[in-house]
Amino acid sequence: MGSRDRDGRISLLPSKLHMGATITTRQQAALERLIKIAQADTGQSRRAAEFLLSWWNASNCGGFDLTTMWGVDMEIAADMVTVFTLVASCHRYPDDLGYGEEFRRIVHAWRPALQRDVETRTIDFHDTGLIHR
Repeated sequence: MGSRDRDGRISLLPSKLHMGATITTRQQAALERLIKIAQADTGQSRRAAEFLLSWWNASNCGGFDLTTMWGVDMEIAADMVTVFTLVASCHRYPDDLGYGEEFRRIVHAWRPALQRDVETRTIDFHDTGLIHR
């Protein structure tokens, strides 16, 4: 990924982030907590997965209904808000931030039909976000 500055922000190469944006330690921690939750098998995991996959590729993985946050613990909802701010500020996909493999595992767990379509090439890899952009 990148290096941390003295304030705990992760600075990625300029080509990786929009106009020198950074990911803070807090944003990174929230993203990694959501990824861990999304990789489990609970109702809240499904909701976390929907949220994350809507960032990775909403057209193929599905969008995210904001009222879905009503069904998660407040700590998870707060992490979603933090990651939403990250997405708005960095202008990058998660695989550009080094989380491609984690997101592919989430697709495998929560969107198996999409995973099969990619493996059988009935849909274009570029349209799915299942390869590095």
